[in-house]
Amino acid sequence: MWTKINDCGKQLTIHSKLRERDDDQVKVYEIIAIEFDQYKVELIDTNDPSAGERLQQVLTCKQLVQYGFEVRVRDLNL
Repeated sequence: MWTKINDCGKQLTIHSKLRERDDDQVKVYEIIAIEFDQYKVELIDTNDPSAGERLQQVLTCKQLVQYGFEVRVRDLNL
């Protein structure tokens, strides 16, 4: 299940999966490092063949919220 990010400190940890959706494009990232309010993410899956392989970027919490990223939430009842 995916949910919108609204509190980075409570929702995000190392290895969290993030999803970015834009029209028909979907990109899934993994958080590989956290330093203060900066999250280093690596692209791990996409349906966009023109996307770079293993693209890495650093985003702030404000950017993650502004761009509408979602975090994958595990079902605790499993």
